[in-house]
Amino acid sequence: MKCKYILRVLMGGLLVGGLAHAQQPLPNRNVNNGSVPAYEGEIKEPTREELDGEFKKRTEQQILRLQEYIQIISDKKQSDENRDKAIKEAIKLFQPGSVVQVSSGKKGSSVISRTVGDYFRRLKALQYPQVEITFYDATYVGDYRKGADGGYYTTATFSQEFKGKDEKGNIMYQDKTTKDVDVSLQNLMDEDFYKQNRWIIKFGNIKVTETKTPGKPIN
Repeated sequence: MKCKYILRVLMGGLLVGGLAHAQQPLPNRNVNNGSVPAYEGEIKEPTREELDGEFKKRTEQQILRLQEYIQIISDKKQSDENRDKAIKEAIKLFQPGSVVQVSSGKKGSSVISRTVGDYFRRLKALQYPQVEITFYDATYVGDYRKGADGGYYTTATFSQEFKGKDEKGNIMYQDKTTKDVDVSLQNLMDEDFYKQNRWIIKFGNIKVTETKTPGKPIN
């Protein structure tokens, strides 16, 4: 009888201990989705150190992704499937309703605003037999500042060179353009994978700040 009593006590202790262990909270993990650091549970406000370090770095990476998509979309050697996929992924980088400014030295450096989707589709459909777009100088990302809506905002600047060529590779038109990109860091629902709120980087409007064409005439 005494042995059975001791056995019941031991079994009860194991059961209680197991339940207590199961109810312990999981350790907090820092998960990274290629956009910004994420936190389980309540979304923490980013620190100044994070804004100036990790978030600026990730903004530069997002600009690099945008530039890679632009090169794929404009490259006529790429398949239609790859170019259409790049258009779809590039649009995801932007806030709904964003516009992109384009300029052309052929029209006296006039600037036209197009919706993001229209800009990428027109880029794919350019009539030059060959299109070459390269990016030069490092991307500059300004300091993030907090907005009245609780989000954080900054401007990124990059420069690109455009060359439209004929079938033989001769340049028909070229220019160099500097552009400013509105960037926001928002507490948003991540619809792609995690299905939870996270600090996510999104682009807004892209503005042309300067366009230069070569001194000699371009046919």
